[in-house]
Amino acid sequence: MTSLSADFTSQYREWRRAYYNRFPEFWGTLPGLKVEEYALYGALVLPPEHVQALRMAASRLYRLMTRLAQVLQQADDQTLRDIGIPEAAIPYAHIVIPEMPAVMCGRYEFLMTAAGPKLLEFNAETPTVVVELFHMNSQVCTDFGLRDPNVHCETQLAQAIQSSIEGALRWLKQRPEQATIIFSSSTDKEERGTTEFYRHLLESRGPLPYQTAYQSLEALRVTDDALLTAEGKRVDVLYKLYPTEYLIKDESSDGTPIGLALLELVRRRQLAIINPPTAFVLQNKALVAVLWALHLAQSDLFTHEEHRWIEQYLLPTYLAPHDAQGQPFIQGRHVIKPVYGREGISITVCHRGEVVEQSDLNFYSDQVMVYQQYTEPPTTTIQTEDGRTEVNLVHNCFVVAGEPSAVGVRAARKLIFDDFSYFLPVCYPDQPVQK
Repeated sequence: MTSLSADFTSQYREWRRAYYNRFPEFWGTLPGLKVEEYALYGALVLPPEHVQALRMAASRLYRLMTRLAQVLQQADDQTLRDIGIPEAAIPYAHIVIPEMPAVMCGRYEFLMTAAGPKLLEFNAETPTVVVELFHMNSQVCTDFGLRDPNVHCETQLAQAIQSSIEGALRWLKQRPEQATIIFSSSTDKEERGTTEFYRHLLESRGPLPYQTAYQSLEALRVTDDALLTAEGKRVDVLYKLYPTEYLIKDESSDGTPIGLALLELVRRRQLAIINPPTAFVLQNKALVAVLWALHLAQSDLFTHEEHRWIEQYLLPTYLAPHDAQGQPFIQGRHVIKPVYGREGISITVCHRGEVVEQSDLNFYSDQVMVYQQYTEPPTTTIQTEDGRTEVNLVHNCFVVAGEPSAVGVRAARKLIFDDFSYFLPVCYPDQPVQK
């Protein structure tokens, strides 16, 4: 049996690499000192009722969370400090652009439990796993005759990109035929590939009244009154796959705070950014804790039905480990994570003061932390290049311009999902799906 298993694993390795090598622009295998398997050669069957539940949860939570974010944007500076908005980003966080969708494209992460989806977090400002769920999942389903739950989601995303740009130009009072739209990221393969994917989707809509281009973040120049391309052309709308909390720390070689200067252009309506400032507030994990606190207080910000949604989808989440009497809010296992943490960094899983699992990297320990009740993730056994492996699953659902969209699954051998988690394509069961 061991020999047969090894033989199949060797065959799987050849099949997987041959398949994903057909897509050289995709990062099916992660670069590094050794080959790192990322995209799996297989698919997980998602029951239609799970897909429907994920999209319903994302739609309802987006409605509640955007309402809360807009309230926080109009609150005083101290309120924003209390939830961990960096001091330098507070003026930017106050900017509201009603002409634009609050989030062009954002990704909810859920644990699928026996009681339905439970929210982990909302990657609202700079989500990744976009190409995977909107494009590669469909590619895998098409190539292997599987039923794709994300049919038409690419078109939906293209429409969201276009509506975000149109809203940004209305806010700027800029005529489309005179506008320049720049898509920008670092030179990292995944980040550039994701950013170029957005641009190509937009251009697939047909002739556009404005000019579009990709430029790396390093190529752009900030002046007192404009963001300029490398060629010196004024940028009207910038899509950036780059976190705002990184941007505020960026300086030029002479120490000039160019990141803050760029955000000041937005404040003065000389530049619009996608995703807009509301998405930066939504990215903050403290919003889940605030939402939970408002629910416990039965705040009239939400209707009775909306309070039922909060109870249904949220895990108890707090901004402190203990109450005023020093008693722990969460008695059992819980997760501690930074409000602007990314890529599974600076996360700790604890139980009664003992560390169960901790991130390998710890870059964000100086941030405000949230404390979220732990719940067991669903598991499955998958074939990998290392053999049969049991993994934990996180279910994802994108929201584009306010509408639920592509769904998908990430898998990890650990409890903490990081950059080395797997992309596991998904499909519907063989039988017809009720529409």
